[in-house]
Amino acid sequence: MQNKYVKITLEQQEDKVYNIIYNETIVGTLRLSDKAELYFEVKPAFQGKHIAASAIYDFTILAHQTLHEPLIHAAVDTSNEMARHVLEHNGYSILTRTDNKIYYEHRILETRADDNYIVPTGQKVLYVAGGCFWGTERVFKMLTGVTATATGYANGHTQNPTYEQICRMETGFKETVRVTYDPLITPTEKVLKAYFLCIDPEQADGQKEDIGSQYQTGIYYKDPTMFAELAAAVDEEKKKHNVFYTELKPLECFYEAEEYHQDYLLKNPSGYCHITKADLQAVAALN
Repeated sequence: MQNKYVKITLEQQEDKVYNIIYNETIVGTLRLSDKAELYFEVKPAFQGKHIAASAIYDFTILAHQTLHEPLIHAAVDTSNEMARHVLEHNGYSILTRTDNKIYYEHRILETRADDNYIVPTGQKVLYVAGGCFWGTERVFKMLTGVTATATGYANGHTQNPTYEQICRMETGFKETVRVTYDPLITPTEKVLKAYFLCIDPEQADGQKEDIGSQYQTGIYYKDPTMFAELAAAVDEEKKKHNVFYTELKPLECFYEAEEYHQDYLLKNPSGYCHITKADLQAVAALN
């Protein structure tokens, strides 16, 4: 999903009730109940213009920092796909669902640097960015020999980035998956083959409908002895394309993403994924 930040203003009307102002016009409202339940509405003429996403982003910060609400709840109709995307791409995690409703929460979270991550003896680790990390993680969980995965943010220039920040701000971070694997079962060559089956190296700063610098594709490594093998594989892949935007760089930093992003598509099988079934079948065939 493209994450555009639209400049809006929140104008307080009552206690925890705010108008959404866009181009000096009231285009919607936000309200937080006494139980910290969020309600929002944007007039039909202004829907689909990223206004709701920007308003939720600004209001969530206000609710946590100014209104001192550590936890915010929200509920939307299952059929309201636009509202679901607005919440989920602003860091609201699914608590539960019924046939008609999906219930969300947003809490103050902090990501964790993996500076002290210890790779098990005899195993290797790669950090791969391939668009939205929900789908990328699912790809590598399918590979025999992959012993652990974690979603996170790589090679940016701020400390403890949050999902909302990398979607809205120029942090330099890419949505990335840390892949730990046993090279005796799944060699690095196979890990890279699975990766290239599921990305388009010819697309800059995005993958399919996911547009933005956080979706830049890249392969990052901690162990410098891996460079020669990685570079050879990347050079071979380049021969298949007219242009090639996937970067190969040392890992500068990696922060594990918030807990609700870990194993997201296992927890939410119907959640958004940019990777096709055909791609997943091709990866499964590598085992």
